[in-house]
Amino acid sequence: MQAIREFFQQLRHLSAHRSFRLLLIGGTISALGDRVAYIAFLAAVTSASPDTLGIFGISIAEMLPAIVAAPLVSLVVDRFDRRRLMLIADLARGVLFVVVVIVPGIWLLFVIAFLTSSFAVLFDPARQALEPHYLPPDELTQANGMRQSLMSVVLVLGPALGGFIVGAFGFRTALLFDAITFFISAILVAQLDAPAAAIEERNGSMWHEVMGGVRTVRQSPILKHLFGMFAAFMITIGIQFPLIFVFVKQNLGGGPREAGWLFSAVGVGGIVGGLILASMKKNYFDTHTVAGRQRVALMVILDGVVVAIFAGLHIIGPVMLVFAVFGFIGTVLTAALTAAVASQSPEEYRGRVFALYSAMTGPLMVLSIVIGTPFALKYGASSVFYVSGALEIVVGAVTWQLSKRPLKDGLAEPLVEAGYSET
Repeated sequence: MQAIREFFQQLRHLSAHRSFRLLLIGGTISALGDRVAYIAFLAAVTSASPDTLGIFGISIAEMLPAIVAAPLVSLVVDRFDRRRLMLIADLARGVLFVVVVIVPGIWLLFVIAFLTSSFAVLFDPARQALEPHYLPPDELTQANGMRQSLMSVVLVLGPALGGFIVGAFGFRTALLFDAITFFISAILVAQLDAPAAAIEERNGSMWHEVMGGVRTVRQSPILKHLFGMFAAFMITIGIQFPLIFVFVKQNLGGGPREAGWLFSAVGVGGIVGGLILASMKKNYFDTHTVAGRQRVALMVILDGVVVAIFAGLHIIGPVMLVFAVFGFIGTVLTAALTAAVASQSPEEYRGRVFALYSAMTGPLMVLSIVIGTPFALKYGASSVFYVSGALEIVVGAVTWQLSKRPLKDGLAEPLVEAGYSET
């Protein structure tokens, strides 16, 4: 009960920041629409193609924009009004989902998945770079924990709502619902307070600007440490997401309903994670410290252990419990890493650093899927989860060992531009 009281106290405190409140409400509403749309996508593609191939196809269509759109995002996210970029991304996604409702054809779902994910690649770094303007630096971890907790509530409600809408009205109605949530988010984004002006590097080449995020990471020991861990982590877990539906069919003898239960269980675990984060000391997962970095590494190890346990289960109850643990771990890791990236990035480069951070996800997950899919088709989903869990444990153990090194704050010195060619 104490954790719940502290959570709502923290929520009231953070909500006093008007623009953060608007971002939080808009993000929660559009995330609910996304969960509904995800169920709609799965229902549509699995009805028109073999389960595994259709799911992998949608997964890759959603991840490819991180590869294609990342350079463009790096160019614009620190040079233009981030509020306007977010507004464009919300409106564009809303319109795209309206199009897919009006125009028939299952093939169009893959195109829309790619395009809407492309705008998400623009929206997310812009929001992540903008949000620190509206909050004190020492409250970023709690704010991210709060956001993740609300996202977990969405994860509980979204699949159930999506299943109901798809079952009662069809997948196109579910996609229309998602379009409406993006329009609502756009209205809220339009009301955000004006931040400080974005940097305008008019004297550098296009390549120089794109590489601004890379230079920032290279010159920050803490960011290099976190990006290395994140990259290794994403390679090991990328195959897990599309395989969940295959696992449900192979090990549990279930379908979309049981998969929805598992995603809801992730949401429950995420809510618990948010409650715990709200009641923790602000520096518990502070990656500026050796202890904070080692705690993050231990969470990766724990995730690997839980994945390995999950791989051998065949009963829905224990699997749901395991997925609740996944939700807790995911909330903690996301909140800690996002706060660390924000606090270690100079304001004028923050958008590009987050663009790079987001851009890593798609290619690494695609690589993981490409490597893991033949193995999954030959040996089954459980075997892939066993291997993936073992690799997570290795990644966490190596990161824990590397965390013992004292790392200098990347913002202690200004970014050094010398040594990088603008041509």
